[in-house]
Amino acid sequence: MSPRTPEVLNETNRVEAFSDGVFAIAITLLILEIKVPHEIEPGALRAAVLHLWPSFLAFATSFFTIGVMWMNHHRLFTLIGTTDQRLLVLNGLLLFGISFVPFPTAFLAEYIRHPDGWIPAVIYNTTFLFMAIWFNLLWRHASKNRRLIEDDVEDESLAAITKQYRFGPVMYVIFLVAASFHPILTMLAHLAAAIFFAVPPRWFTNRSA
Repeated sequence: MSPRTPEVLNETNRVEAFSDGVFAIAITLLILEIKVPHEIEPGALRAAVLHLWPSFLAFATSFFTIGVMWMNHHRLFTLIGTTDQRLLVLNGLLLFGISFVPFPTAFLAEYIRHPDGWIPAVIYNTTFLFMAIWFNLLWRHASKNRRLIEDDVEDESLAAITKQYRFGPVMYVIFLVAASFHPILTMLAHLAAAIFFAVPPRWFTNRSA
């Protein structure tokens, strides 16, 4: 039997449902920042569409990053069987970051070619660093001593997730320091990170063993 803290609640359905709603709204709002060109001269429409490439790149980057975060969030809650007040707070702080993502995405797309483009890049990188920290704290709180974990979950599965997730904050600190000077590099780095975290934890552990 896994240990339970006094404030443990016996279900996670509402946490998952609310979280799914926030993820869905945030990921939908991303597309609203891509505006259809208007009042274009004949023969200039192609150039106007191509001019939108920063918005499309920023949309794709944030869409896939949020999508992978949702996938991992869902993966965690298939292992987490109960919740407590601290988990609710940690999950709320994670969702705070998720709901903020459309702003730095639009900001970065708008100023990607501006001499001061490093400013939105820093905000973008900081936003994802913020989320990576709370994601890790949420998992470590739930998995420590199997506090909130289902009884039938193998210890190997918990260790695999912990090993993979520990790279998250480190990656985003590196992005903040090394990639913020170049907005396009920032987005490409985040796409690479999304691919990394889309890899199943068990595959990652077997390969790194």
